[in-house]
Amino acid sequence: MAHQGNGHLSRRSFVAATMVTAAGMWAPRAARSQPAQGNINFRVTGSQDPTLLFVHGFACALDDWDAQVKALSPKFRCVALDLPGHGASAKPAAVSIAALGSAVAQVKEQVGARSTVLVGHSMGCRVIVEAYLQSPSGVAGLAFVDGSILGGDPDTGIQRAKDAINKAGMDPLTQRLFNDMFLETSDPKLRERLVARAQSVDPHFREELFVDLVRWDLTKAKDAFKQIKVPALVLQATFINPELKRVPMQAGMTTPFMDAVAASVPNSEAKIVTGSGHFAMIEAAPAVTDEIGKFAARLTVTKT
Repeated sequence: MAHQGNGHLSRRSFVAATMVTAAGMWAPRAARSQPAQGNINFRVTGSQDPTLLFVHGFACALDDWDAQVKALSPKFRCVALDLPGHGASAKPAAVSIAALGSAVAQVKEQVGARSTVLVGHSMGCRVIVEAYLQSPSGVAGLAFVDGSILGGDPDTGIQRAKDAINKAGMDPLTQRLFNDMFLETSDPKLRERLVARAQSVDPHFREELFVDLVRWDLTKAKDAFKQIKVPALVLQATFINPELKRVPMQAGMTTPFMDAVAASVPNSEAKIVTGSGHFAMIEAAPAVTDEIGKFAARLTVTKT
């Protein structure tokens, strides 16, 4: 049964949706770490256009995309970055989705690609939209991996996020939310590693970013989607069911995020990624890699 974009699912998406979350030199097929202005850590692998710019989620890091970079860099230039406040990148002066989007736009400009496909996971879906709105030049398309969107009254939703933090504490809340990103069949070692990595991110930074993520969804997301003028690909692996359990998508299902993109972006398509938890680019790497590669190739043909 398809899950349409009703308010019931949108409200229940709150728990997982929020976590869900100067040109350098490069050598073909060899990765180099580059310091961007503002101490943003990023790696460039491969040399051919278009450039695929990979953006991770909340309390994650650039190595989430290792499988895609390894497989796609022989055909495309692949750039993966640690968002500000994550991994080896410095914390931003302002903690917001807009600030993270600015960092992505900066890296896009710094690598000097003629054509770029922005690829985001979870929170990174929000960040690449923000980056596109701030710096649309040269962006050929957007690819969203297991994105989500919150619905409802902004004041209520933002206060609910703050209350959740105050009630549980940021560390326990992070642990609960990340544990929920995996299915019962997921690799327990992967789950343990990613939960521990999330907990290692500064808790005050996590708290500020968590609240702004909710704020961005409730005050900006829908208008932002309407401004997307390039092709978009949605790869959806999971959703939250009425029992607040994350379950894998099945053929024919949809989510509020998928519906929002379909309604707002004229040239968009959605694909279901089966048998995976929220980290589909890791747990279902071949399928995600293949779809991103085909999407980028189609954009190249279109441009030529």
